[in-house]
Amino acid sequence: MAKTRQKTEARHLRSEGKSIKEIARDLAVSTSTASLWCRDIKLTPEQISQLEKNSRDPYYGRRLSYALKQQAYRLTKEKLIRSEAKNMLINLSAREKLLAGTALYWAEGFKKDKMAGFANSDPEMINFIIEWLINSLSVSKDLIRLRVGINESHSHRVEEIEKYWSEITSIPNTQFYKPFFQKTSWKKTYDHPENYFGTLRIRILKSTDLLRKIKGLIMAVKYN
Repeated sequence: MAKTRQKTEARHLRSEGKSIKEIARDLAVSTSTASLWCRDIKLTPEQISQLEKNSRDPYYGRRLSYALKQQAYRLTKEKLIRSEAKNMLINLSAREKLLAGTALYWAEGFKKDKMAGFANSDPEMINFIIEWLINSLSVSKDLIRLRVGINESHSHRVEEIEKYWSEITSIPNTQFYKPFFQKTSWKKTYDHPENYFGTLRIRILKSTDLLRKIKGLIMAVKYN
């Protein structure tokens, strides 16, 4: 009797356009059984079209619940790994900070000029290298000069962008050089152009000897 009721319900669900997998899941029967019960029911073109659409939708039915669970698991795991990694490097010594800054300058710093310099668009990296220059290499903050590099399509935002970097670095606008404009035309249109703040170039006045010192630090890292 129970099977008869299930079969009737299966046929009803199929006539409404439900997939065989959905019917089998809802009635707790195998897909082969559900298919057998509903094999003579013909779906409308609209129902077939909807089933095909559902099959391509990664968030249809229980897929959304599964996707959200996977996302929560991934985020939790990512947070745990980051926390464990962060704890590996807590309370860096002055020597370790000197080493970290040297490696970063080796990767991103200016090495062929007569003045020490650094360029990046990451605010946290910019602040790290400024603190490294001041705390590890005894550079006076008054000798630091900044220059914004932006695409010419954002030339009308110069004041806004320089204010952004001034607040990030706590260095006044009086220590900014004139901005550099990139004349390359962007092919891609960004959804939030207001979040673009270009690249910040750092220069250190009277830094010939400082650059020599940094190169020496890099050599020490390179050949240690």
